[in-house]
Amino acid sequence: MSNKFIIFDLGNVVFKFDLLKFVKSYVKKTPNYKEKISTFDTLLTPKCLEFAYLYEKGNISSLDFYDKLAKETQYTGTYPEFTILWNNIFELIPETLNVIASLSNKYELGILSNTNELHFNFLQERYPQVFSLFDQIFLSHELHLRKPEQEIFKYLIKCCNVSPSEIFFTDDLVENVSAAQEHGIKAYVYTNTVELIKQLSKEQIAI
Repeated sequence: MSNKFIIFDLGNVVFKFDLLKFVKSYVKKTPNYKEKISTFDTLLTPKCLEFAYLYEKGNISSLDFYDKLAKETQYTGTYPEFTILWNNIFELIPETLNVIASLSNKYELGILSNTNELHFNFLQERYPQVFSLFDQIFLSHELHLRKPEQEIFKYLIKCCNVSPSEIFFTDDLVENVSAAQEHGIKAYVYTNTVELIKQLSKEQIAI
């Protein structure tokens, strides 16, 4: 069967992101920041991770996420200050964008991303030319589902309305790719654009 849908993850596939950049700025407004500035420890407590997962699944609002995180870490910055730091971590991968732009005239394209309201709204406003290339967008915070949960792939297949074998999916995390493959989707781990082009060629997807 020919491929009818090509689905991309966002983080580290279309956009690079650097969480350490956020952490280094964030901890400056927490106690003893000089001891924490080069580590993720401040934001890797079980509670902070729980807040992040809840937010990524859209189960708490952006303001609730800020409030919970600030309270847990004793962050003294304002919500607007936090949103600037939170969003200032992304960089477009132009090589991937070139591939997407080439594919957009020949195939149905989609996004399947574990993301959150602040990040996605920021990216969509900053890079409208990127998102205009996609036909369908599936986001964890809107669906209340996260990769690699089975239900999110079932939903994807249903919405694409094609056989799983007609879907090509690329993601930088092995566990997400493995979960997609369990549903019969042609899924590959993204490492760089050169490898992506090889994977597309293997599936006879013309760029």
